[in-house]
Amino acid sequence: METLSIIQSIKSKMKMEFSAQVLAMLLLAFLPTYFGFTKELALIYYFFYSILFIFTSYYFSRFYFFYKICNTINVQNIQDVRWFYHELRLELANYKSFHYITTFIASGFGILYCYFNKISIIPALNKMELLFPGQVNLFIVCLVFVLILFILTEYAVSWSYRKQLKDLKSYITA
Repeated sequence: METLSIIQSIKSKMKMEFSAQVLAMLLLAFLPTYFGFTKELALIYYFFYSILFIFTSYYFSRFYFFYKICNTINVQNIQDVRWFYHELRLELANYKSFHYITTFIASGFGILYCYFNKISIIPALNKMELLFPGQVNLFIVCLVFVLILFILTEYAVSWSYRKQLKDLKSYITA
């Protein structure tokens, strides 16, 4: 019975995350209207949004099918629980890769947005111009930004399902 509660907990988290991400995708569709993007910038935005939508559809479909398979798990059968544990770990790895892809797509649009609006990402970089050339500054900022997002993604997904994975592993090894 303990395994059933762990699986139900995982399913409830998956359902909540799925709903939140679908809502976020819907809200992102109206972002250019809300912020009053120019026609050129809106076109670029919707180009990136369509790429994001394609990747999101793929990962959401995988996520949804795994969620549906969770209903057929026989918690009394240790083989089914082992299978679920390993599939969950694979799905979490896919979930992380989904976040990496969306991060790079959003970063690409963010860079173009700053370019079109002539926004300096970090004003302090202008003062560092004496130390490093401009291209190196942009590279350093992008590298640090991607590294921070990588760490946040790893931590967020691991933290979100850590307890359930630990409980399932202890059940399997017992």
